[in-house]
Amino acid sequence: MPAPEKIYVYEIQGKVHPPESLCGDDFLGAWREGDYSYLFFSGPKEAPVQAWLKSAAAGHYSSETVLNYADWEAGQPFKPLSIAGLHFSPIWEEPAPPAGEILIRMEPGLAFGSGYHPTSKLCLQLLRRVFETDPPREVLDLGTGTGILALASVAWGAGRVIAVEYNDLAVRTAARNVRHNNREQEILLIQGDARHFAHLPGVLALANIHLDVLLDLLKIPEFLTRKWYIFSGILGTQMGRFREALAAAALKETAVLDENLWFAVLARRTG
Repeated sequence: MPAPEKIYVYEIQGKVHPPESLCGDDFLGAWREGDYSYLFFSGPKEAPVQAWLKSAAAGHYSSETVLNYADWEAGQPFKPLSIAGLHFSPIWEEPAPPAGEILIRMEPGLAFGSGYHPTSKLCLQLLRRVFETDPPREVLDLGTGTGILALASVAWGAGRVIAVEYNDLAVRTAARNVRHNNREQEILLIQGDARHFAHLPGVLALANIHLDVLLDLLKIPEFLTRKWYIFSGILGTQMGRFREALAAAALKETAVLDENLWFAVLARRTG
């Protein structure tokens, strides 16, 4: 189905989980932050949301916000895109990949990772470099977002990818993208904090996530046992702190790419 024209966001005081009756095709996902929950829909749901909250005493209704999907996407609608030998095609269009490119069907949902953001592009370029030189059979993808790096890993030959994501909105989108590409057998999707799953197997670890989590990951001994690492989500002003943590973890930086102040780092274990 095409991306929605409008997004309806309902702010609720309290950490809530909507019932199945609200989780139809128009339910885009939930986002919980602090003491508030935000429910996202592609159509108006104010009356049913308020009725559920009142009957279940699940939380207190706060407000409705309606915005254009294009505004959420920062004016960057998802269109067919070719990166690093892969062709990402919206599920609502007939795919037409250029000769020699591998097709991946995608819907961006409300998560990050449609391929337009510099961190996604940089990670894909580094990921292709690893698969061309030393292809890993197992990959751990921490902060998978839409699942774009997990899908790319499988497209290039990984037999198994464990993809971890904390955000409800992103998990729902990643699950749909895995199904769109018939990769349920190769990709295991887990909802949770990346730091709690840093010990899971993978010759290559991907972590396109914010700096605080990257620094925490570099302190986890079980995380520091694999051969290859790709890190991103790092701004130029943060590279000094990140490099210090990388050195302290006995990981060697082997390649760095940057675009519009965002950096991605390919590293490997020393010794």
